[in-house]
Amino acid sequence: MRLGHVALSVSDAERSTAFYRKHFGFRRVRRYAYPDKGVAITILDRDGITLEFFEFKDHRPLPAYRRVLERELPTLGVKHFSVEVPDIAGVYEKFRKAKVPLATDMRRFGSGARYFFIKDPDGILVEIMEAL
Repeated sequence: MRLGHVALSVSDAERSTAFYRKHFGFRRVRRYAYPDKGVAITILDRDGITLEFFEFKDHRPLPAYRRVLERELPTLGVKHFSVEVPDIAGVYEKFRKAKVPLATDMRRFGSGARYFFIKDPDGILVEIMEAL
């Protein structure tokens, strides 16, 4: 078994596609439009990892409390997704220089592995973890 995909509701699929292409190397594979339902779906892929964007015409913004990691974690449900990188210090610096909103500074798990969180264009939390 393996994870099939991660689905995100976004306000602007083109903007989100550009963000995930620039910072993570995803490429757009498909786009489906369902005007009668007021939604378009965009599929991205990178090395077998699939992101599915739902872009609703009448979307609701991410609530403010879900944009702050420590306030979001106690709420039931899916919290974030994570990517592992071999050079976490280099990736951290890349995001900082690109002015990508950092949700946390660099931290360490009890195991010693380092991690930090960023926010995508809609404020969705993405964890960047050190690959061990």
